[in-house]
Amino acid sequence: MDLTIKKNENCIVGSPRCDYVFNSQRACFIGYGFNQSSLEMEIIRSILTDKKIEALDAGTDIKPGQNAFCSKICSKILTSQFCIILANNDNKSGNEIPNANVNMEYGLMLGFNKYVIPFQREEQQLPFNIAALDTIKYNNTNFKEKAEKVIDLAIGSTQSNSVDNALSNITIETFLASYDLCYSSIDNEGEKAFYQMGSHLGFNLLLHFDGLQYIYFGLFTKQRVQIIVWKVKILLKLLKARSASIPERVKIGLANEVQGKAIEEVFSKIKVWLLVQTDEDRTAINTFLSREGIQIVSKIITQMEVRNELDSIYENIVTEK
Repeated sequence: MDLTIKKNENCIVGSPRCDYVFNSQRACFIGYGFNQSSLEMEIIRSILTDKKIEALDAGTDIKPGQNAFCSKICSKILTSQFCIILANNDNKSGNEIPNANVNMEYGLMLGFNKYVIPFQREEQQLPFNIAALDTIKYNNTNFKEKAEKVIDLAIGSTQSNSVDNALSNITIETFLASYDLCYSSIDNEGEKAFYQMGSHLGFNLLLHFDGLQYIYFGLFTKQRVQIIVWKVKILLKLLKARSASIPERVKIGLANEVQGKAIEEVFSKIKVWLLVQTDEDRTAINTFLSREGIQIVSKIITQMEVRNELDSIYENIVTEK
C-alpha cells in the first residue's frame, strides 16, 4: 500500500496554514442540494455504511466558532478518500437552475484532484461548464444498482492512495505494553483526578507497570500541529498550577503531609507522550516545544513507527529459537 502522506499546505481562502492531510479518512464527501436528492442520499449513506465508509456532507454538523467553509466543506473534501456529487438542478418556478453550492463543491473536488463520482437525473441537463465531464445519468429505478457499482470501483481505485491507517485499540495497547505501560483503570479517586486533568484536552492516562509513574498520552493523528501544541501547553499550565497548590491543600487540611509529599513525587515524574501522523508533524511540534522551553513531552511517535516496532517485535518472537 502506498503510504505517502500529502498535506494541503496553502489555504485557498488565505488562512495562515491548512495542514489537513489528503485522503486521511475512510470517508466520502457528498455534495448535494439539501432540498433535492433526499432519496439518493438515503441510498448512498446505506451503501457507504455497509462498506464501512463514513458519509460526510456540509449539512450534518455544526462547528461553533470555526470557519464554516473550512470545517464543514473544504477540510472534509480534502481528507475524504473519494467524493460524490449529485448535480441535480433546483426547480424554481418551473425552471431548472444549477445549485451554486453543489457546483462550488464540485469545483473544489476537481481542483484538489479528488476521485469524484458525479450523478445527475437523466431528465435534467448539466450546466455548460461541466457538461463535458463524464456524468452518470440515473432514474429512481436504477440509481441503487449504478451507485453500488461505481462506489465499489471508487473504493478499489482509491484504497492504495488512502492514508486511512488508523491504529486499532488493540494495536496501540500492544505497543504500549512493549514499554511496560497500560491504560490507567481510574478506579480510585487519585487516578481519576489525574485522568480528568487531561481528558478534556483529549489525553488518556497511562500507568507504568510498577504503578509509580503516570504518562499523559495524546492520540492526535488527525489534529493540526498548532492545536496539539496548544493542548500540551494547557495541560502543562494545569499541572503546574495543581502541583503548586499542594502546600496550600496540606495547610487547609485537604491532605496531610505524607499525602502531600506523595502527590508531589507523582507530579515530578509525570511525562507526556504524543502519537501523531507524520515525521513532519513531529519535527514541527518539537520546534514549537523547544522554542517554549517545554520539556515535559518525552516521546512523540508516528503511526508508521508503531506499526514498524510491532512488526519487529513479532518477527523477533517468530525467529527466536
